[in-house]
Amino acid sequence: MSYLIDTSALVRIVRRQADDRWMDSVDRGLVAICDPVLTETLTIANAKQYEQIEQHLSNTYPWVPVPEDAWEIITSMRRELAKHSVHQALSVADYLVAATAMKRNLVILHEDTDFETVSKLIPMVQQERIGSVE
Repeated sequence: MSYLIDTSALVRIVRRQADDRWMDSVDRGLVAICDPVLTETLTIANAKQYEQIEQHLSNTYPWVPVPEDAWEIITSMRRELAKHSVHQALSVADYLVAATAMKRNLVILHEDTDFETVSKLIPMVQQERIGSVE
């Protein structure tokens, strides 16, 4: 199974707060990153280490492009979530991550409840919490 990492999970992996199986999945190239997560992560990076961190993330995680039709996918998702009054659950970056994962058939690896909520309403959004144990 291949994953698209969300910032919430990436922070836990970087801080070594994740189970070893996730570290192994990263080492085996099974956990990818996309621009919204890279951008979000770099906004909290130390400015003196910015380029080093960016290079490390680019070397560690396979890059997955945001699909060209991401905004069409997001519009559809937003409308469906609004029907259930949960359209505010995701940030713009999270919507982009979800659209990318849906289009690329990847499982979102995360550590927050928002993606769990979304996946219940939009089954095409596959997700797994980094803290969950199989």
